[in-house]
Amino acid sequence: MLPPRLFYGYKVVAAGFVIQWVCAGIFSAFGVFFKPLLNEFGWSRAALSGASSMAIMVMGVTAMVVGRLTDRVGPRILVAISAVLLGIGYLGMWKLGAQWQFYVFYGAAVGAGMSTHDVLTLSTAARWFVRRRGMMTGLIKVGTGGGQLTAPLIATALIAAHGWRSTFLVVAIVILAVIIPVAFVLRRDPAQMGLVPYGGRQRSDSAALEPEVGVTLRQVVRIRQFWLLSMAYLAADFCLLTIMVHIVPHATDMGISEPKAAGVLATLGGISIAGGSWWARDGQDRGQAGAGRLFCLPRGRASLAAIRP
Repeated sequence: MLPPRLFYGYKVVAAGFVIQWVCAGIFSAFGVFFKPLLNEFGWSRAALSGASSMAIMVMGVTAMVVGRLTDRVGPRILVAISAVLLGIGYLGMWKLGAQWQFYVFYGAAVGAGMSTHDVLTLSTAARWFVRRRGMMTGLIKVGTGGGQLTAPLIATALIAAHGWRSTFLVVAIVILAVIIPVAFVLRRDPAQMGLVPYGGRQRSDSAALEPEVGVTLRQVVRIRQFWLLSMAYLAADFCLLTIMVHIVPHATDMGISEPKAAGVLATLGGISIAGGSWWARDGQDRGQAGAGRLFCLPRGRASLAAIRP
């Protein structure tokens, strides 16, 4: 008797986990490149921070476009294209020579390339699960924490051994070698493979042909919960991303060694793993609002601590 086949949705979750690990980890490690770039080119900290802010803005705007395209194109092609953009961006950083190039390669290319790693992995996994949806999305976000935990430490070691240019080259190779193959594991919808979501019900043939029912942008902007979630996300990421960019140069300014400063940054990833693990549980997905408050509070405390003299 043949063993039962593994539900394909678990492969989608595993792919999302890897994509989050690589992309979120690399993006979070920008702070360890801050001082080497500052020392190499003598640019102002405002100029370096500006490119990082531009990348975040481009990522957010592009993510809205990606959200619309995924229903037409599917996640595989979009994630693969974003990996190519990331590869181009980091290859450009390898040969960086002028400030305008920094804004083009990091602010524009890396920002656009980062637009799919969160939106598409989570939305795709959600389509594959009715039961365990909270658990599966939580497991994907554990990949985010894993990347944030490991990438700053690895990047710091590579910079110390081979320099920042070679490290950017390694980053580009890892992205192209890992993300593109993994992207093609993703499938937008179980129906494309003749399957139903985990915990869902088999629909009739006529129902399967009906288009999905959703809400329009005009309807969404009238929903109170949408704005509450948006403001909460803005507040949390404003704190987190500010710390991630500046905590390493701030720590080294205080006399802390670069490996230890990278360890401070990596600690954020460890806390994120704990938060994702809290989410990654089965059941009725109750208590997530309380968990959100629990894990946003340390971010707020860390923000206040980071700006203390």
